[in-house]
Amino acid sequence: MMQIYLMDWLNLALKLLHVIAGIAWIGASFYFNWLENKLDRLNNRDEIAGNLWAVHGGGFYHLEKYKKYPQTLPEPLHWFKWEAYVTWLSGISLLSVIYYFNASTYLLATDSSISAINGIGLSLLGLLLFWLIYDILCKSRLVNKSAIFIAIIFIVISFFSYFYSNIFNPRAVYMQIGAMVGTVMVANVFFVIIPVQKKLVDACENATEVSLELGKTGYLRSRHNNYFTLPVLFMMISGHYPTIYSGDYGWLVLIAVIGILVMVRHYFNLRGVGKAKNSLIAIIVLSTLALIYVLAPSQSKDQKQNKEIVTIAEAQIIIEKHCVSCHAAEPSNKAFAIAPNGIMLDTQENIITHKNQIYKQAVLSKAMPIINTTNMTDEEREKLGIWIEAN
Repeated sequence: MMQIYLMDWLNLALKLLHVIAGIAWIGASFYFNWLENKLDRLNNRDEIAGNLWAVHGGGFYHLEKYKKYPQTLPEPLHWFKWEAYVTWLSGISLLSVIYYFNASTYLLATDSSISAINGIGLSLLGLLLFWLIYDILCKSRLVNKSAIFIAIIFIVISFFSYFYSNIFNPRAVYMQIGAMVGTVMVANVFFVIIPVQKKLVDACENATEVSLELGKTGYLRSRHNNYFTLPVLFMMISGHYPTIYSGDYGWLVLIAVIGILVMVRHYFNLRGVGKAKNSLIAIIVLSTLALIYVLAPSQSKDQKQNKEIVTIAEAQIIIEKHCVSCHAAEPSNKAFAIAPNGIMLDTQENIITHKNQIYKQAVLSKAMPIINTTNMTDEEREKLGIWIEAN
């Protein structure tokens, strides 16, 4: 019991650290991309590539970007790297605490034939492989052919999403793909962006020439990270919305959402340089509405014609059989010290209070019980649905 209690505190601490570091990293990324788009590139001194005036927090700011580097290295020189590193380190720790330490429950699918250790190994392998594939593509000529490059990245992500959907539970698939993309983002910082910046600093100190291609390489990886940001944020919060990730084609939904969010980021990038098109907004809106329509719950003819009446007592029997082991004042499931999310279903009053959550988790998305460890049948889910819809 004490171990479970301490793990909850560790989970909370890591999640808070992950969110705080992520906000700092993403905030800096958004700001510097906005800054790059808004630079005034006219009427500057010869060594200045652009400048910008801003007002914030009761004061005026004047920023300048150098074409190469200043005559002397300024002190102190502020670096932006630990935000990325702490985000990834806290994220991989959180992935371990939630999904790896409880792999048989939270990582693997119910019918998965592989062991927990193999599942963890495949998860870690995915983090490495996606980075290697992406890095090879970036170092090839394809990186200059945007349409082909983006198409290949989408195909690769689609492959991994489908592959993991056959061995991981749906929620874990989303977290896995999010971790893979997040790993690429931090690897861009560690292996490319920061080394480029160190070479620029060395060139400044030694007054040596620096290749323009060097700066372009760092900028390109930073731009990629900018487009990855919104999909990663979505995958971070997706675990709270089982209607999105559950179902046989949850991996396809993931690909569709990634595509929509990349378009959203692209629109704002275009807007930053005054090239935004309303047609792109229309595509984003129509794509989102189409996805909502496809995911909307629908009743079968049998359900619509079903005149069966299900009582609260019958619903309670089903819930006691499949839900109360976790959702009780004192859970009998050893994985939980307290009821998940504080939702207790051990009385009729509690069942009525939380009927909407029951409908969403057990009937609509079939996300609960976790990996269906208690083998709740479709007939039992249908009975719960009939009772909830009638009340």
